[in-house]
Amino acid sequence: MSTIAFIERSLAFTHAALKDARNGTDEQLHFVPDHGSHSIAWCLWHTTRVEDLIISRVTGGAPVWSEEWANRTGLPFDGFGTNMSDDEAQQIQISDIQALADYQDAVFDRTADFLANATDEDLEREIPARNGTESVGEAISLHMMGHFNGHRGEINTLRGMQGMPTVMAAQGTH
Repeated sequence: MSTIAFIERSLAFTHAALKDARNGTDEQLHFVPDHGSHSIAWCLWHTTRVEDLIISRVTGGAPVWSEEWANRTGLPFDGFGTNMSDDEAQQIQISDIQALADYQDAVFDRTADFLANATDEDLEREIPARNGTESVGEAISLHMMGHFNGHRGEINTLRGMQGMPTVMAAQGTH
């Protein structure tokens, strides 16, 4: 399996889990346990914004996120969740989950389009990172595949605390 095919398969699994995580009531999606910092809603917004920013940096294009998306979802235009205090994260409220779903789909489609045309050389290209540079492959691996699956675990914990099934429960552990 090529590196690109591996990334495509891994992200397809991660994206399917994040889409499945949208299933729930408003109350379930915004639930924050005592002494908790995030909700499922926050995780969905954060992971999609991070992916949007990474793929924008990789392609040199503007992010999908716009003031229109912010207005439709009721989410802040600026920021993407990193460096938020627990109190700020707990205030994140998605007013229209379908609008967030549409935004997620647009971002996921953009990522798929990039990968469909990417080469190994594209994955090796250096791009700006918080502490210098990193390769496109590193950005995708570390921030989109690894980081997002950490939030998938967080989402499953939050779902379990509410008596909900884990995301993609029918898919097993693969």
